[in-house]
Amino acid sequence: MLLGSEVEELIGEIDLYDFDEATGNCEVSYSLGYRWWNQGYGTEALQAVIDFGFRHMNLHKIAAAHNTDNPASGRIMIKAGMVQEGIVRDMVRNSKGQYKDCAIYGILKGEYFSKGLGDTVLMRIE
Repeated sequence: MLLGSEVEELIGEIDLYDFDEATGNCEVSYSLGYRWWNQGYGTEALQAVIDFGFRHMNLHKIAAAHNTDNPASGRIMIKAGMVQEGIVRDMVRNSKGQYKDCAIYGILKGEYFSKGLGDTVLMRIE
């Protein structure tokens, strides 16, 4: 993610990965520099990548996970139209060696378009 100004600055990253050709499913992950939290950049980026995945890559489902210690990331996923599907206990281990639970979210192509979520993204781009 780049913030447009006189000097472009890298403020975070977002990517689709773990593509399963048999199902058309993949995962998305993102991170944003602390200075850019709570300004809508994460939501905007996730909405754009989800839209791209469904419109141009013909994906069936996009999933994401966040450490339950970071509920703000879950709010980004909800704002982008994803729904929580469950919690996986001890899914990750942090740098201190502690196991952490992760909330799993997902969105299906059909529900994305039936809820009109893509229309919102298109209006912002135009």
